[in-house]
Amino acid sequence: MSFDGVFMHHIIDELKQTLIEGRITKIYQLSDFSFLFTIRGKQKHQLLISPSKQNTRMHLTKATYQKPMQPPLFCMILRKHIEGARVDAITQQGNDRIAFFELSSKDELGDFVKKTLIFEAVGKDANLVLTDHNNIIIDCLNHTHPFEDKRTMIPGARYEPLTDTRTNPFDNTKAKDIFQTHVLDSPTSLMHAFEGIGPTLAKIWFNRQERSDFQSLNTIIHDQTFQYSKDKHTIFANTALSHIDGKTVTFDNANTMLDQLFINMEDKNKTEQLYKTLEKNIKQHIKKHTHKIEKLSQSLDKNKHAKDNRIKGDLLLANQHQIKRGSRHIEAFDYEQNKPVMIPLDPTLTVVENANRYFKAYKKQKKSIPHIKQQIIRSKNERTYFTMLEDQIKHADLSDLEEIKLELQQYGYLKQRQKPSKKLSKKAKHLTFTDEDGITILVGKNNTQNAEITHKIAAYNHVWFHVQGFAGSHVVAQTTLDSISETTIRTAAQLAAYYSKMRHSSSVPVDYTEVRHIKKIPGQKPCFVTFTHQKTIYIDPDETFIKTLKHQ
Repeated sequence: MSFDGVFMHHIIDELKQTLIEGRITKIYQLSDFSFLFTIRGKQKHQLLISPSKQNTRMHLTKATYQKPMQPPLFCMILRKHIEGARVDAITQQGNDRIAFFELSSKDELGDFVKKTLIFEAVGKDANLVLTDHNNIIIDCLNHTHPFEDKRTMIPGARYEPLTDTRTNPFDNTKAKDIFQTHVLDSPTSLMHAFEGIGPTLAKIWFNRQERSDFQSLNTIIHDQTFQYSKDKHTIFANTALSHIDGKTVTFDNANTMLDQLFINMEDKNKTEQLYKTLEKNIKQHIKKHTHKIEKLSQSLDKNKHAKDNRIKGDLLLANQHQIKRGSRHIEAFDYEQNKPVMIPLDPTLTVVENANRYFKAYKKQKKSIPHIKQQIIRSKNERTYFTMLEDQIKHADLSDLEEIKLELQQYGYLKQRQKPSKKLSKKAKHLTFTDEDGITILVGKNNTQNAEITHKIAAYNHVWFHVQGFAGSHVVAQTTLDSISETTIRTAAQLAAYYSKMRHSSSVPVDYTEVRHIKKIPGQKPCFVTFTHQKTIYIDPDETFIKTLKHQ
């Protein structure tokens, strides 16, 4: 991360323009290390402060967060002391990552009292501290008791600010002297010389040609070209990320950039976490039904020989006069199979009782065969369903995954730890493309969207496409079969083949027919349909072609 002193300098400059003289109306503790302050001035603003070890930051946010029902103790203390307080000033300690919010409010007697909310964004020691007008700690998020560290951070102790002997780069006079008295020949040497300059900014300075003088550093720290990188490692700065190759996103101000960056990061983390949860659940069900099918198939093979028990019973009755009581087996010739048969006997039973035992086993096995076949069909359908989901989650975004999760919960495949929300965090939507002829083509990314575009959105005479014999998206071209052009047929078939398990194959068969010929299978999930009057086209999926299509 890159939340250094220089970036905090720019954040505070922007906060001064929006929050000064505003009043704190609401305080929420979103998680162990995230606090949301609603501040009303001329407009309503949300300030997010996160003294976490990994994602330390402070910025205005427009995101909607889920508020906890019960506030933790520290949040309640903040509400008691500064809810309703006015923001008088926002300052920074030198160029360090420490921000001071000077607040004023009325006490129980109606007198104005001063308090200070201090945000220390100092990595693993990050903290949020509330002090009174005498600089005595009212409370803080992370307590440090005497003899544990250099500073005591507990209620009642005097707040001792962190000290930094390095030079503030925004102090032009002292900064110029550093360049004259120090050898600055590496990013590390710059960080050791100047307060609040992090590794990202130091590398940017070092990789620019004019790095040898004060003016180059002054230009960089005052720059307001706020950028973050979209590569594997997320970094951001108040100036262009000229030291890296890769995609970057530029913003006009620091607060908007941080807000968007961390919304994207949180979505990415949620997506990865939800993907792993769904993948694990889906794979477990595939394994379960594969094992079940194997066991049922073995039982079916065994029960297909049920007539052997009937034959043994018949042979016992036919040869009962030859069987001595207490015999453990008998060999009798089976004229039906034209071979001798060895028949085990229970010596404690009579011949008739032994025969009835074989007849009973025969009837039980014969009766179970239809049930076993039905169970095999059901398990194969379930395995097909989960195989379909396994393919869908590989290409799903967060909203698509949430729809799939909700679907699994509704069918009882995934436990609901809490009451589901009435709406998703962001409504998932099917893909919409436009081909060269201007025809709109709809593509479902999961079972919910497939059912929606096929059974709700599509007209009865629209043309429906699906890859033949494999899991894949439902694709609907919003035109009739009589007027559909070859261009639209090939485009829709490309989409159906690409958004299926066969996307990496060649000569993929794609069936297409009118929506009126598609029927739901009674007793099956909505994603399973039958269709008639289809035609088939063979297509080679082309990702380059898909990317050239107009996409909404």
